[in-house]
Amino acid sequence: MRPFFLILIFILFVTSSCKQSSDKENNVFEEKIDALENSTKVGSWQQNLITTEALQLDQLKAKLPKQLAGLPLRSSDSPAPQTVVGTYSLSTDPNHETENITVQILDGAGNYGFGHVNAVHKMISLEVNNKGDNNWAKTQDHQGVRILLKEERVKDIQFSELQYLKQNRFHMTLNGRRYDSKKLLQAKTDLEKIDFVKD
Repeated sequence: MRPFFLILIFILFVTSSCKQSSDKENNVFEEKIDALENSTKVGSWQQNLITTEALQLDQLKAKLPKQLAGLPLRSSDSPAPQTVVGTYSLSTDPNHETENITVQILDGAGNYGFGHVNAVHKMISLEVNNKGDNNWAKTQDHQGVRILLKEERVKDIQFSELQYLKQNRFHMTLNGRRYDSKKLLQAKTDLEKIDFVKD
């Protein structure tokens, strides 16, 4: 009788162990499914952009400050849908010979902007730290915002570029001609004081 009783206890123990192990595996599997579902939920900021209405071009142009890093706004244009470009310079007629900063703002709302902003987000998330003879590029955090910063010198002319996402919606591209990246960081600080979503 005893051997039968021991075998019965062994079977119950093995069954119980298998059930606990199976429950743990199920819990881990369910957690992974939940995480996957949460990552694709409409609640994520990227997905919310699809259902957000883009600003009208005149509203977007109004977001360009009258002055940036001590330079007045000289001109503004809309070269593409949901996009405005402003040129800032001390010169009254900025051209390829003068010092200037151009600011391009692309509204990432709606189907048109969503894909673009999503790609920029992935690009800026990458770790970049490249250096050449006359140029460099790196990603970094600046005042709590992830940015991509570049500098290049061509025939003794200094060029710089700064890209980032403002308020998880607007792709900001600042280009400096005859200005280094420090001037662009000043301009970014000025731009960050403006709430683009509120009127």
